[in-house]
Amino acid sequence: MSIRRLLRKLYLRLREPPERASDVVRSYGEYLRLQRDVYLSHEADVEGWAAGLRRFTALAVEGLPRTSRVLDCACGDGVALDELRRLGFRDPAGVELASEKAARARALGFQVEERDMHDLGAFADGSFDLVLSSHTLEHAYEPARVLAELRRVLVPGGALRVVLPYPDAGAGNELAHAAKYELGTHLDDGGASVTRFFVDRGFDLESSRLDSVREPEIWLFLRKGR
Repeated sequence: MSIRRLLRKLYLRLREPPERASDVVRSYGEYLRLQRDVYLSHEADVEGWAAGLRRFTALAVEGLPRTSRVLDCACGDGVALDELRRLGFRDPAGVELASEKAARARALGFQVEERDMHDLGAFADGSFDLVLSSHTLEHAYEPARVLAELRRVLVPGGALRVVLPYPDAGAGNELAHAAKYELGTHLDDGGASVTRFFVDRGFDLESSRLDSVREPEIWLFLRKGR
């Protein structure tokens, strides 16, 4: 390791954590470039990852009517959408930023809007009974804005099911997970900080759990509050 890289690593470890994702990623345009071009991956090609996503999806919809309208935010290759269809949900929809991923999901027969999660303008207020967000919000440029959009497209009392890497400590992935400081997932406090992020923005917590099938992560099962 070069001296420059060593000093950079030491600096990142000793400094105060950034307050916002925009303190890490220089601009919204840079965020788009990183997520489309640098950190693009295909969960369908990683057996353990796809299996973990299917497991989360199945547990996330337990007890929900199969007539529920469902949106998968950042649906990737359509793995969760495919699981929803297998479980009996009709016409689940997806949003995906990366063209290649969106094309894969559409090839499976799903309605997928190719757009960024910060702007869900393709959907009217109260369009969905359930929104899934698996390993999504940690990548956001403005996570509060994304959460406001998810809240907008949910019906009153609608369900939000979220998975985030947890604890998401260390500075090595902060360009990819620029929102972790704002979300509070960098703090190993039993999920208190990240839960507060959602509660402060109009969601009620139903339950939470720690899981490690894919990687250490936290699951938050929430409802849109009043």
